[in-house]
Amino acid sequence: MKNFGLLKEKVTLVTGAGSGFGREMAIAFASYGSNLVLNDINLESIEKTRDLILKSYEVDVLTVNADITDEKQVFEMNKKVFNKFDNVFVLVNNAGVRGGTSSLKTKTKDYDRVMEVNVKGAWNVTRNFFKKMKKQKFTPVAGKIINITSCAGTECGLNPFIGIYSVSKAALIAFTKLWALELGPSNITVNAICPGIFLTPMYNNDENFIREWIKLRNIKLPLDKIGESKQVADVALFLASPAADYITGQNIILDGGMTISINKL
Repeated sequence: MKNFGLLKEKVTLVTGAGSGFGREMAIAFASYGSNLVLNDINLESIEKTRDLILKSYEVDVLTVNADITDEKQVFEMNKKVFNKFDNVFVLVNNAGVRGGTSSLKTKTKDYDRVMEVNVKGAWNVTRNFFKKMKKQKFTPVAGKIINITSCAGTECGLNPFIGIYSVSKAALIAFTKLWALELGPSNITVNAICPGIFLTPMYNNDENFIREWIKLRNIKLPLDKIGESKQVADVALFLASPAADYITGQNIILDGGMTISINKL
């Protein structure tokens, strides 16, 4: 995929764009010509992402400091976006938090925080943007939604050590399939990227820490490599490209073979 003008005049909105997968995806979409809306609850972090992008790419960037769990703030974000741009072709529901121990030992405040960001947040953003997305004149696809889920939400990856996080990501996988059914008639595709263990702030950006963590959990990686955020960004670019126009309702697992290895290695 070498068309670096692939997304020219199209806009990509990335939630949680201040670090990790969000920042890497934002940079990748800019490299393919996309204008950007960068959302995060931390203004300083998205300003840093914006500055990194503008050093290398001539694209328009709007930063929106908003809490996606708050419907009013998401509504205001919608107004700001469409006051500046005439479209959102790609919506990336990336913002997420990790938390909780086993599901029955998780405190109510931790349960609420994880479910509000990981599930309600994605729902808030999607329901605030899909109506205008489906009216866009792009063909053959009017818009694309990409949800960032997790292997922890899959049948093989459900993890009692992070029980509520697993539940939240399983819910987002379910939303991916439901929204694909609901929005397909409007020519909007909805897919998910399902990362395994990656070098991100969630793991302190520390490979040694990750290696100790997977050893403690007896996790096997057939490829024996820790994932890098760029690999998630590459899959997101594929889903945004015409090559994926007939793909919808899928949860693409990107885990170095971790989930297929359970109880086998």
